[in-house]
Amino acid sequence: MNVQINQARLTGETIIILANAEWSWSTRVNCHHIAARLAQHNRVLFVDTIGGRTPAPREFKKIARRLQRIAGGIRHIAEGLTVLAPFVIPFYRSEIARRVNTFLLAWQIRRALPKNSARPILYIFLPAHLGLIGRLHEKLVVYHCVDEHSANPNVPARAVRARETRLIQSADLVFTSAQTLYDDKRALNPRTYYLPNVADAEHFARARDANLPIADELRDLPRPLAGFIGNLTAYKVDFDLLIAVARAKPDWSFALIGPIGHGDPSTNLAPLRALPNIFLLGERAYADLPRWVKGFDACLIPFRLNASTRGTLPMKFFEYLAAGKPVIATALPALAEFRDLFYSANDASEFADALSAALTEDPARGDQRAQFATNYSWGARMTQIENLIAQGKR
Repeated sequence: MNVQINQARLTGETIIILANAEWSWSTRVNCHHIAARLAQHNRVLFVDTIGGRTPAPREFKKIARRLQRIAGGIRHIAEGLTVLAPFVIPFYRSEIARRVNTFLLAWQIRRALPKNSARPILYIFLPAHLGLIGRLHEKLVVYHCVDEHSANPNVPARAVRARETRLIQSADLVFTSAQTLYDDKRALNPRTYYLPNVADAEHFARARDANLPIADELRDLPRPLAGFIGNLTAYKVDFDLLIAVARAKPDWSFALIGPIGHGDPSTNLAPLRALPNIFLLGERAYADLPRWVKGFDACLIPFRLNASTRGTLPMKFFEYLAAGKPVIATALPALAEFRDLFYSANDASEFADALSAALTEDPARGDQRAQFATNYSWGARMTQIENLIAQGKR
């Protein structure tokens, strides 16, 4: 269902964002952008993700970081924005643990809400939060579907699908970030809307500023340079494809920026590290990402084609466009409607050919990409979201 953009603003509400990520200054995904923008005129409680699978023993650092965040208590990030890292039992295949976690979550959220709060709006990103509906005296339930959650690795797929079905049927509004997700979910709830992923276009447009220096670490890398920014995880990124492309284009450098293995602890980057023209540069602050993208001659989205990525419309696609950069991506179903804006490639040979084409393209294409990205900005998207919530309030 398409949405007309009117001029409306949601104000004075208490909004609980049940997130699919931890609050972070180095990473910005949908839930972060939405929470920060809603907090400008409302009181927002951002509840860090409770995850969807039991952590593996090798994820000691992740477990330790989580415990540290819980011990830190409720954090006041900015005027109108509070963050809660809740304690839950990380045994997601246990029905008993799930019921206990629902009780614990509801109790912690009620304690974290400001006194004399109005009836809250629940803004849910994960099916795991289904059990909270009805426990917080909410006036509206929004489910924002940004992924095919049951296809993620190491999750109880059947249980996740069942919970998501009930969540969609129970929600007052359902937002989907990809056309494929909309096509799958709309039969379960007539108030389902397709709101494609967008980018902080103004932020990444800074990469087009002649006065912005590129990241220092990129200055000494051999040129040409292709880059990727995002979660380096085996279930989404096709590492075999990357290796094949790097071998096919030994004169190119490949810079990979981002966290390693979030959501998939089995991720192994040793084969990438073995190649002399692949550079793993770690996670970088969100504020500095335009400096990195500016240094790329081409931007990559080498995703696998599987059940998980079928519902993926990467936010980085619009970030790259806003920077005016050539984009080379595998033919994700959700990217089909934007086929004129990127180089579609599904094997190493096609990626290599696209890299060569990117170096010789008309500079005017960069201007066209950047202009197009302004249509997929958070300003326009938040107007749509606020309109729908304002119209849907009970």
